[in-house]
Amino acid sequence: MARSQITWIAIIVISIIVSIILLYPSIVFYTQDQAALKRNTPPEYYSLKSKALRLGLDLQGGVHMVLQVKGTQGGMATKELVDQVKNILEIRIDKFGIAEPDIRTSGADQIVVDLPGYTDIDTAKALIGSTAQLQFKLLKTGDEAQAIAKAIDSVMVLALIKEGKIPERENAPPAQTPSDTAKGIESIFGEASKDTSQEMMTEEEFEENQPFSALLTDWTGRWWYLPMENYYQVMQYLERPEVQAIIPANVQVTFGTRAEKRGDRQFQAIYFLNKNIEMTGDAIVDVRENYDQMRRPVVNFELNSEGARTFGRLTGNHINEPLAIVIDGRVESAPNIQSRITKQGQITMGGEANIADAYLLAVLLKAGALPAEVELLQSTIIGPSLGQDSINKGKIAAVVGVLAVMGFLAIYYGLSGIIADIAIALNVLFVLAFMVIPGVNATLTMPGIAGLILTVGMADDANVIIFERIREELRSGKTVKAAIDTGYAKALLTIIDSHVTTLISALFLFIFGSGPVRGFAVTLSVGIFISLFTALFVTKAVFDMRKQYKSLSI
Repeated sequence: MARSQITWIAIIVISIIVSIILLYPSIVFYTQDQAALKRNTPPEYYSLKSKALRLGLDLQGGVHMVLQVKGTQGGMATKELVDQVKNILEIRIDKFGIAEPDIRTSGADQIVVDLPGYTDIDTAKALIGSTAQLQFKLLKTGDEAQAIAKAIDSVMVLALIKEGKIPERENAPPAQTPSDTAKGIESIFGEASKDTSQEMMTEEEFEENQPFSALLTDWTGRWWYLPMENYYQVMQYLERPEVQAIIPANVQVTFGTRAEKRGDRQFQAIYFLNKNIEMTGDAIVDVRENYDQMRRPVVNFELNSEGARTFGRLTGNHINEPLAIVIDGRVESAPNIQSRITKQGQITMGGEANIADAYLLAVLLKAGALPAEVELLQSTIIGPSLGQDSINKGKIAAVVGVLAVMGFLAIYYGLSGIIADIAIALNVLFVLAFMVIPGVNATLTMPGIAGLILTVGMADDANVIIFERIREELRSGKTVKAAIDTGYAKALLTIIDSHVTTLISALFLFIFGSGPVRGFAVTLSVGIFISLFTALFVTKAVFDMRKQYKSLSI
């Protein structure tokens, strides 16, 4: 066997091995119970998903979302701003590992996002709709927080009496205006700590005298927890104009990012923060999800030199005080500062967070904050756009068609046809392996499958041309070796000509098409090159080994 033959056989074998290695995660991912895998071993699930073959929206359904980009200062969003938001969304989705989405602008300020194969609409909303503004803020002291709650109680008592929702008491304290109450709060903030505990009273009296505080529970010393059934009532109280008027300008009242389950009930944390932003996430240079020593999910981050100095001063000056980690105006957690922290820090995940939540937060922080606020206009979970029944029939038609072609080749050309069948199978293997190469990560759609089937037909056509040329040479009386050499030489230009003309058509489809049409063009283009490789090199390597035969099964 010639050295060139050994070289080509080695290249083919290595290509097969590499293709199988590339497709192995896809085989494992799509043959397992994905829901169970995600629930039991999330890191393995996301690792496999990021390496597996991506399926398009028409094959597996997914999430459809429409966003509106809001301009600065209430104005119209500019094209540049919309493009910036679109680019960051693309980075987020890519890092999260969702199958290649269809992200496109619509009109002047809207962005349409389709996420194939994704059915977790809550996570999709967090991934797409979150501005991801990371801020570090200090909490108000316990006395300040209780003073604000007491002031809210005072104005709410007056408001509810006026609305006739609680009875007016004969010995009620004189009515105070919101400005009087606000001045009272400011005076408390400026004085030494006071005992703000309440005298014992009945539940009804407590609710009448403290309508806001009665909805809260589990005072931690800096913040409260409230049962989820009281959450919307608390929100309504906080949004009332008279309540807004008495909350000091430097105080931000906000909630935790997620509820916390205790027994059969869920609770939400409510925080009173200092509005001053001590530090933002702009200084973060690296971020990754992990577990702490107690196996709780966390997000580790690393800061640049300037951020390290700022964070060092912040944590060094407030040791043994809680520091709120705020994401889009909500508190992820508020851990106590144990010591001075400089270059590397850790975000403790609050509530009932799991490693998937930590992964999502890490992705958001890696991609960066959106340059503008976005409003979610529409979000729906849709089934496969072609209908599951149509997809199943399409898959069956594809398999039957390919098997029919391979069966015809085996029957009509004998052993040579079987060799061509092997080349066709390798053609499909190589195309699918190319689609999962890191950096390519193409998406398989129904049009893509159509392109793949078309390349199978072209590979079949190339082999038929070669076989018929070899047959002609054998009929003219040439030896097997001469027939093979002449057959491949005469078929070469014809095969290249047919493939190049098809490639030009695919190029125009890619340039002027969009969405599924471009997917078809990409799959077809890749298939053309691989079809040439399998027809002119794979089968050629096998036929070269058959040149010493006295007769040829063809």
